Amino acid sequence: MTMIDAKRYTSGRIAVANLSASIESLELRLVKGRTFADLVALSKFLFLRGDLLGRIVDHDRAELLAKKSIAFSPDFASTLYIRARLAGRFHWFQEAGRLLDQALVAGYLSQEIDLERASLLQATGRYSEAHVLRERLAKNNPSIQTLGALATLLAEMDHWAAAEKCYASALDADEGTSPIPCGQLLFEWGVSAMRRGELDRAEEIFVELDAILPQHVPGRGHRAEVALARGQLNIAVTLITPLLAISDDPEYRATHAAILAARGEAEAAARETKRAAAGYDVLLARRPEAYADHAAAFFMGAGNRPQLAVDLASANFKLRDTPRSRKLLDRALRNARQVSAMEECAA
Repeated sequence: MTMIDAKRYTSGRIAVANLSASIESLELRLVKGRTFADLVALSKFLFLRGDLLGRIVDHDRAELLAKKSIAFSPDFASTLYIRARLAGRFHWFQEAGRLLDQALVAGYLSQEIDLERASLLQATGRYSEAHVLRERLAKNNPSIQTLGALATLLAEMDHWAAAEKCYASALDADEGTSPIPCGQLLFEWGVSAMRRGELDRAEEIFVELDAILPQHVPGRGHRAEVALARGQLNIAVTLITPLLAISDDPEYRATHAAILAARGEAEAAARETKRAAAGYDVLLARRPEAYADHAAAFFMGAGNRPQLAVDLASANFKLRDTPRSRKLLDRALRNARQVSAMEECAA
């Protein structure tokens, strides 16, 4: 079922190339002299490219530039807001909330504060409060971003019918020609369908995403997971393999390892599992809060470190009490008990 006309958007290849060109241009301008506006813009573009291409190295550079921009900040409120956004992105949720409160008192724009606070409330499972904010923001400015964010919240609240309608409304509200906002929306929509176990629906949505923005690495990666779950192993490996040369996120190596194992390629799967484990170890040493959930899922499965998975899932649950975090912790605990019982029997 086609939801959108791909011809209404600029080519995905061109859109990503333009994003990279903007990044390169700003990097050159920084050589001549740094300004607050340039540092903030470059950080924003790098975070976006990192999200689209699964590039942690872009996120690292974006974080560094955001921190450097603080020295050039025109006012204390802007400093607090930048620090709050960084804290929220890397899952330091309590600090993010405190900094948002301070930024509001210092006079930062209340609408921007509300957008960030809604994300924070949603991430930590405070859905009722998040819903009030999301609805108000969507009503005051019905855009693809505000309606899409409301749709994703509704999906997390298990209001799937309402979420589907809201996602469709968000697509209708898109007045731009860039495929990137639409691509991000379709990605969130597809992930929401996956989490409900609606694999056919998820595949439909990821096909739409691929039509307008085939460069979207997380979209391709999740589509590979859907293909694996449906037993379409040749499709899965075709989707995941190119991503390994683009992204430095171990999630894609973990998915590749799972596909290889399902294909009966045990030695190759073991090598990929080892690479993924090494990648997660590095990330956890640097940003344990940001990667605890994905790493827990990996180590309770192919990573085969069940107690570490329990520790990570527990840490994730302490950060945010959501249905997903509770489910992850429950799975990790059950898996650890099963492994322990098997080891006792073997002994």
